[in-house]
Amino acid sequence: MKRCAYFRLLSALVPMAVAVVLMTACATTAETRERRAAEQQRIAQAVEEIVASGDFTVEMNYVNPQRMRSKMLTGEYGVTVKGDSIDSYLPFFGRVYRAEFGIQTGLRFEDKIAQRQVKRARKDYYEVDLVVKRHMEHLFYSFDIYDNGKVTLMVRSDNRDTMHFSGDLVVE
Repeated sequence: MKRCAYFRLLSALVPMAVAVVLMTACATTAETRERRAAEQQRIAQAVEEIVASGDFTVEMNYVNPQRMRSKMLTGEYGVTVKGDSIDSYLPFFGRVYRAEFGIQTGLRFEDKIAQRQVKRARKDYYEVDLVVKRHMEHLFYSFDIYDNGKVTLMVRSDNRDTMHFSGDLVVE
């Protein structure tokens, strides 16, 4: 008799316990989803403001050279654009077709930006294109800055192989 009552009580409590656990999990998931959406909205707003100001810093963590295997970057590689100047600290892997004697700095320089174009390419990213005239070459920096803070960069030159980088926009 006692055993039967125990099983009856247990069979009534188990479904209620499962229901409570599921409702708690759903509420936690909804809160997490709302928190994540709010964070994504905050980052997208910050990205929009940074791109509109024209001053930004990108920390690169991955490189895809034209003639070599892709590599993770270790170190503090990146690009800073401030006003009409660019500070590029990027490695270069590949072929140089025409180089100045004694200058072998990869893509490490500070210089003026000759031309800049910014546009909202699609709903989720901006294109920022820069032209830098350095000594005997023109460097074309093409940034795709996504609303989530991720950045891809293509560096093209008439005198070098094309390089592709990816990294993160510095959002404070």
